[in-house]
Amino acid sequence: MTLIVALQGKDGLVLAGDSRGTIGDPRGLTAINDNQTKLFKLSSYCGIGVSGSSELAAKIIDELKVQLTKKNAEYADDILNSTRNLIRTRYDDWFSKFEVDKRPGLGLILVGLHKPKPVERLVKMRTFLLTGNEDFAPRLFPDGNCLLGVPQYATYLMHRFYDPGMTVENLSRLAVYLIAETATQDPKVGGPIRVATIILDKGYQELDESRVDEIINLNNEQNEKLKQFFFGG
Repeated sequence: MTLIVALQGKDGLVLAGDSRGTIGDPRGLTAINDNQTKLFKLSSYCGIGVSGSSELAAKIIDELKVQLTKKNAEYADDILNSTRNLIRTRYDDWFSKFEVDKRPGLGLILVGLHKPKPVERLVKMRTFLLTGNEDFAPRLFPDGNCLLGVPQYATYLMHRFYDPGMTVENLSRLAVYLIAETATQDPKVGGPIRVATIILDKGYQELDESRVDEIINLNNEQNEKLKQFFFGG
């Protein structure tokens, strides 16, 4: 299983995910692999996070990147159309004998910047959710916040702590917190956390491991302060 987090702030977008893959019945004990890649850069201004069959997703995304390079596609709306068309084509090719709800589970969060029309002044931010059980019909999240995988714990925490005035730096800490706290409650989420940011003047950038570790340590310090608060310290 997994947890993919997309958050939108005043200066950009954050995309984050865990790295745990599980094999077996999710209602019971499963084998665990903490080396799954779930975040992918699609262009200078767009990224995607995947939940479900990561090996299938990796194969499709490799092909998608070639298409996007040929089309010189950089912005979210153009990339969305290419992504949906390709993934539906491949699923129909590979799993034509299966009903839609019997095909391998796959969900994607696509985030990025939208190139403004000539009459528009501001570059817009886009967050789309596509899931296999809905034939990858794109759903737009106007506020830019979306969770995929095991969302129940993160949903509460996001509603509790999120503010649209947060910067990408703030949101990176919040995204890591949502995943790390979920991992303490559900063993289907875990492993190293990956975080990417998308800002207009910097584009798509992934945080290095040392920065993510630093964020985890800062979050743990704040958790300890909260614990001490309840002791009256």
